[in-house]
Amino acid sequence: MKIAFVIAVCALAACSQTPSGGNSLASANARAAGAPASEPQAPVSGASTPLPATTTTAPAADDASVLTQYHWQLANAVDKSGRRIDALFARAGQPVQLDFDAQGVAIGNTCNRLRGSYSVAGGKLTVGNLASTRMACTHPALAALDAAAGRILQGTFTLALDVHGSRPRLTVSATDGDTLTFTGTPAAASSEGGLPPQSS
Repeated sequence: MKIAFVIAVCALAACSQTPSGGNSLASANARAAGAPASEPQAPVSGASTPLPATTTTAPAADDASVLTQYHWQLANAVDKSGRRIDALFARAGQPVQLDFDAQGVAIGNTCNRLRGSYSVAGGKLTVGNLASTRMACTHPALAALDAAAGRILQGTFTLALDVHGSRPRLTVSATDGDTLTFTGTPAAASSEGGLPPQSS
């Protein structure tokens, strides 16, 4: 009696199990009756097909954009013979400074402040006619500084920018051989600079 009961329980358990591969008991019965079984589903992979790698290179900042990011202070100025242009260094501790923005270029730390238009193209910097404020420069050295800045920093220059390292460098070379080198300080780090008011 116990043996028959155990056999009956095992038979029920075997019939209730789902065959491997996910087919139900109804599918098994259909196969036994000669009916076609539904096609098994292909396993879905959790990994997606990787997209081809792409490389995007950000465009380099143009020279005009770099110029506007710094206050440029004169570090050295020599003529075509390599002699220092002393007139541009009349204010010890206050080097001549260039500030560029969308409106033009301002020249500061002179006696009067100068301003003019500018353009950058093809490795050249062109500074237009400079206007000046009208303060009286009674000290001869300051008067000479204004005259030298107005003469030398106007015209077309070969432009060289080096923004590597902690101190960016701007070098402008005139056709007459004068070469001026400026070092840059980030414009955001100083409240000075900018353009002077229009002269009346």
